[in-house]
Amino acid sequence: MSYFSTPDSYERVYLSFDPMHRLMQERNITDLQLAKKVGVKVDVIRNTYKYQDTVTLSTIRSICEALDCGPGDLMTAGKVECIPAKKEDPDAR
Repeated sequence: MSYFSTPDSYERVYLSFDPMHRLMQERNITDLQLAKKVGVKVDVIRNTYKYQDTVTLSTIRSICEALDCGPGDLMTAGKVECIPAKKEDPDAR
C-alpha cells in the first residue's frame, strides 16, 4: 500500500536504528561513549532503541560525524502510517 500526504492526512514513517546499534557493537562503542562523542544525554541514544521517531536530524547528523558514517548506515525505514489531519471545529471560535 502506498501512502502520501494530502490536506486530509499525513505520513508517519517509523525508523529502525538497528543498523546503528550493530555498528556500535562492531566498533565496541557503548551508549555512554557515543553520547559523550555526540554531546547529548545518554538517554537520547538509548531512546533510539524504543522511540524511533524522537531523534532530531541534528542529532542524526552528529551521530554520523561521531561514527564517520552516513544516515543510511544508522537507520532503515520501517512501518508507514497514514494519520488523519485534525479538523478545525468551526464552532470552537
